[in-house]
Amino acid sequence: MNQMSKLIKDIITLVIVSTILGVSAQVVLPNGIGLRTEITVVGDDSTGVAVASVSINPNGASEAATNISLQKAYSAYENGSAIFFDARSPEEFGSGHIKAAVNLPVHAFLDSLNYLENLDFNKHIITYCDGEDCNASIDLAADLKMMGFAQVNFFFGGWQEWRDAGYPVGSKP
Repeated sequence: MNQMSKLIKDIITLVIVSTILGVSAQVVLPNGIGLRTEITVVGDDSTGVAVASVSINPNGASEAATNISLQKAYSAYENGSAIFFDARSPEEFGSGHIKAAVNLPVHAFLDSLNYLENLDFNKHIITYCDGEDCNASIDLAADLKMMGFAQVNFFFGGWQEWRDAGYPVGSKP
């Protein structure tokens, strides 16, 4: 019986300490730990693919990073209203990418912080990778939202859909 009461006391202590640490992190960290993920279906009923829409905000009040269609992405490209970030590796980027896109590999996000901190946090950003078999654009969009960028979309059709549509491409880093 004595061991049982000690175990219960240890569990209660652990819960209290964990709660205090969690609340402290929420107060101290600049972006808190508010994470809200919604699911968006991309495509029609027969080709629909469920992808995450990510919103990271300590108050849970910002819009989620959502998928953008090929037509809307191309429109943003044509009028120069968005920056395109290619989330693929430098090798993949070098073999072909959306013209004027910036290579920002999701696996090397932290290496790009100096560059990103000098951008307008209200600028429209569109992330992309290979296409429907690649989620790097979604991960990069989540990282950018967490950093504080307000208008972030991921182009789920990615490089494959852009290239197949015959839109402007580049092939050197």
